[in-house]
Amino acid sequence: MKLLLFFLMYNSLSASVLDNVRNQFPKINSIEEAEFYMKLLENENDPASKAYYAAMFFMKAKYVKFPLSKYNYFKKGKAALDQLILENKSNIEIRYLRFVFQNELPAFLNYHSNIEEDFSEIIKDFKNSDLNKEFKQKILKNMLLVKSVNKNQATQIKLLSDKI
Repeated sequence: MKLLLFFLMYNSLSASVLDNVRNQFPKINSIEEAEFYMKLLENENDPASKAYYAAMFFMKAKYVKFPLSKYNYFKKGKAALDQLILENKSNIEIRYLRFVFQNELPAFLNYHSNIEEDFSEIIKDFKNSDLNKEFKQKILKNMLLVKSVNKNQATQIKLLSDKI
């Protein structure tokens, strides 16, 4: 039933698949929702869509019950997201996704080595990005919500936000 509601909601919107996933991404709160968005994204070929597809593995890991399944979803998401960044080094949206996950995932997973690198690349390339102004503001706002953002990073984010 839930998937039917999502499908109806999706079909009633005129935005692209990627825009819909971008808007719903922070609000996903079940494995069913993650699977629904994966289904929508599976035929999309642009790097950002592939990055959100990879991010859905992290979301599935968050909501699945069994520890081995959690770890397997985590590994799939990590491998896919890291590969996308290797292929698209200057794509700030993909780096933003990794930045958020590396800051939010438990430390014992040992997936936090690119936080500073991603933050630096996001800040450096942000103004030149072809993302629209509204979405850029959303990215910056979400980065400020990350629990481990330090004062210096928060200041840089706020300054960048003021310039947009």
